Amino acid sequence: MKALIVLLLTFILAYSQPILGEADTITYEKNVIIYTGNVKITKAKETLTADKVIIHLDENKKAHFAEAEGKVFYQDGKRTARADKAYYDFKKEIIRLVGNAKVEEGPNFVEADEIIYYRAEDRAVAIGKGKKVRTFYVEEKK
Repeated sequence: MKALIVLLLTFILAYSQPILGEADTITYEKNVIIYTGNVKITKAKETLTADKVIIHLDENKKAHFAEAEGKVFYQDGKRTARADKAYYDFKKEIIRLVGNAKVEEGPNFVEADEIIYYRAEDRAVAIGKGKKVRTFYVEEKK
């Protein structure tokens, strides 16, 4: 248990803002932290909820990749995202939403089987594998 606490503190201190992780069960195995059941991870104004979240750590015990599954929901201010699964590469800053993916901001939204967001480039790609990609956009009045 002491090692888990040290590891979580190392993970939290690796970022400029504190991260609060909550779940029914938290397990540490080698370089992996597994949150299972009613998972909620909060960092500043960002919140991620899911049935399960797995955070993979690099050799320096810093998060380099995360995966979430089961009723994945993410909120950052007015922007929300939902999917069956989500993957985040911390170093490349790429987020993949897979299965019933939807991103909303105000009345605007995009729905697809998969949405890939390249944070560093502020660019996204929506892919429809079994159905068409849908978008809805309302222009702002000047």
